[in-house]
Amino acid sequence: MQGPDQLNTLVGVLCRFQAKPIALVCDIERMYHRFRVNEDDKDYLRFLWWPEGDVNTEPKEYQMKVHIFGAVSSPGCAIFALKFIAQKYQNLGPETSRFISQGFYMDEGLTSVADEKSAIKLIHNSHTICKKGNLRLHQLASSNREVLQSIPNSERAKDLIDLDLSMESLPVERTLGMKWCIESDQFQFQIVIQDGPVTQRGMLSTVASVFDPLGLIAPFILKGKQILQEVCRNGSGWDDSLPEEMEITTT
Repeated sequence: MQGPDQLNTLVGVLCRFQAKPIALVCDIERMYHRFRVNEDDKDYLRFLWWPEGDVNTEPKEYQMKVHIFGAVSSPGCAIFALKFIAQKYQNLGPETSRFISQGFYMDEGLTSVADEKSAIKLIHNSHTICKKGNLRLHQLASSNREVLQSIPNSERAKDLIDLDLSMESLPVERTLGMKWCIESDQFQFQIVIQDGPVTQRGMLSTVASVFDPLGLIAPFILKGKQILQEVCRNGSGWDDSLPEEMEITTT
């Protein structure tokens, strides 16, 4: 069973991520596997395993003790447990508890704070609370170099581990499906135009490929949608080349 929807809204998480000067990003390592399945539910997670990969031998039967990726129940159980941990240990810091409860979209946590001291404290308290719930925060990143210096290399995002923070520019990371330029603390968008004849199918693919949940570049995408609407009215087939005057408009 899927259970009630307790997932924080994507728009809400992203808006809070850009609300204050210093942005923070983190990830919960193997989130589903951190929570055990009830004893009565393990029968639903049975699987067969052939030793040495030889399917001609008698398989062994196993049961998963933890939640798995792909099970309908896993997201609801994991999110419930995460919010439970935040509430149980809120005495360790209300701001941290609020972040763990409201700042995560599944296993990715995003937030923003006013200053370096608050950011470092939030990271420390978040590690403490999560550790009490058998969770490990890793893949940390921040738009502030002083905050990054306080994070051990083993806990940083992959592209930040070997980075010289005193000399090199901060990279671009993918966060909740969006490209985030850490150096400028801005979202970036890249639209790839396929080579070849311009068709209705190709135009739809290009317009639909832009992931923009906050509608930041909606005015630009709207122009593409208007052109696509005009093409549909023209009666062209999905793979027909567009009339010359329309191709000029699309370029």
